[in-house]
Amino acid sequence: MPNVKNNASAQETRRRLLDAGGQVFAERGLHAATIKEITARAGANMAAINYHFSDKFALYAAVIRHALSLAPGVTSMKRTVGSPEERLRTLIADVIEDMYDPAQPSWLAALLAHEFAQPTAALTTVMDELIQPRVDYVNQIIRDILGPGVSEEQVGRAGMSVTAQCFFYLYNGQVIRRLHPELLRADQKQDIVDHIYEFSLGGLRAMRRQGKPVRRRV
Repeated sequence: MPNVKNNASAQETRRRLLDAGGQVFAERGLHAATIKEITARAGANMAAINYHFSDKFALYAAVIRHALSLAPGVTSMKRTVGSPEERLRTLIADVIEDMYDPAQPSWLAALLAHEFAQPTAALTTVMDELIQPRVDYVNQIIRDILGPGVSEEQVGRAGMSVTAQCFFYLYNGQVIRRLHPELLRADQKQDIVDHIYEFSLGGLRAMRRQGKPVRRRV
């Protein structure tokens, strides 16, 4: 007997439930979201949740995993060629490019921001599959730029500074629209990449020139 869950109709229903779940969870969070609203937006019946995901919490876990597969910065992590500076620019460009990608679901950034602000059991998955690999990748680029003798504390601070610039644009669109709406125009995309790259590289080169160890508090 063929696997009914794998037929085209079932897969389309599952896709709609994931997208509707992403929208509702992003708007309301896990606990306030209801199966009724999700199925209504998906154009599916209540039984479809049980059929594909068993319950709301399993659906949320599936939505988070779906979001991780779409999260920015994946492409550049597969590129290991080029100088550290070139890899840094590619990483920044990929994150900003994804932010403007019309194929990205509108709820993606809001969902992840909601998870960071009000963590659920899914946070471990987010950290292990989304955050840690990107931190490791950025930190290796930072080490290569700063050169031998750099401390892990310096690497960590520098890496946070670089990524924070990218993710501020990604997760704080509403704030930017209120303060500097001109920065989110499509024709500003390359300017954003150039600014983050030049600002970050300037700071990293200054750290390398100084070559000072991090002062530790006693």
